[in-house]
Amino acid sequence: MGEPLFYKDFLDLLNLIKRHKLKLNLTTNGTFPRLSVEEWGTLILPIASDVKISINGASKEVNESIMEGIDFKRQMENIKKFIQIRDNIRKRGINYPTITLQATFMNRNLNEIPELLRMAIKRDVDRFKGHHLWVTHPELESESLRKSKLNIKNWNNTVRIMNQIVQNERLKNGNKIKLDNIYSLPYNNNNSVVQDNYVCPFLGREAWIAWDGTFNACCAPDDLRKTLGYFGNINNTSFMGIWNSENYGQLVKNWFKHDVCKICNMRRPIEKMMRCNNE
Repeated sequence: MGEPLFYKDFLDLLNLIKRHKLKLNLTTNGTFPRLSVEEWGTLILPIASDVKISINGASKEVNESIMEGIDFKRQMENIKKFIQIRDNIRKRGINYPTITLQATFMNRNLNEIPELLRMAIKRDVDRFKGHHLWVTHPELESESLRKSKLNIKNWNNTVRIMNQIVQNERLKNGNKIKLDNIYSLPYNNNNSVVQDNYVCPFLGREAWIAWDGTFNACCAPDDLRKTLGYFGNINNTSFMGIWNSENYGQLVKNWFKHDVCKICNMRRPIEKMMRCNNE
C-alpha cells in the first residue's frame, strides 16, 4: 500500500532480507524518496529478485495526469540510473535482478501502452506487465476497457500490436522482453464477469500479509477483498496454521463462487497458468 520506500522500517527490512539470504520483490513508483536513486539501487538490487516500477504513460501529459504528483522527466532519469546499477551488479556477479515496468490499463492511457512497451525495450527493461483498472467508484467506469465490446476490441487490438512489437524489437542481448498478464479479452461481455477458464493466480500459491500482520487472501482492493472473509493475523496465529486452516482451504476450493472473484481483473487464462507452472 502506497510507496514502500517511505516506510520508516524499510531499511531494517532490507537488512533482515540480507541477513537471512532472502530475495526482495519490490513495487515502487520510481521516485526514490529519502535517499538518492544510486543509494537505493545499491541497497536494493543486490538482494532483489525483481523490481517493478509503476508507470502509466509514455508522455509527460498522460503519465502525470494519472499518477498525481509524479515528475515524468525525473522518473525517466531514475529508471535509466537504476538500470545502470542493475547492469553493474550483474557484471560483477553479485546478483541477477530483473526490472519490470508495470502499468494500469485504462482508456486514458490505452493509445500510449504500445509506446510504453517500446520505451521499456529501448531502455533494456526485462519485463513489461500490468493489469486492468479496478472500478472501485462509479467515476472510474468510463475508464474501464472491459465495459463494452468496443472497449474490448480496442484493448485486443492493442494486445496484437504489443505482441508484434515483442517479435520485432529486441533487448540489447537479443532476447525478447517478457510480457506478463497481457491477454486478449473475450467478447461475451456479461457485466464484466470473467470467463470460467480464467483462474486465480494467487490462492494457494502466494501469501499476502498486511502491515499489521493480517493474512490477506489476495491483492484485490481492500473493501472487495474483505468480502472473502477474515483468515487471521500472524501476530497471534502461526502462518502455517492460517495457510492450512479449513477456512482458507474452503476459499482456495470455492473462490469462483465469490462475486469479487467473478469480476477479478487479475485472473489469468488457465492455459497461461499451466505454461508458467511448466516453466
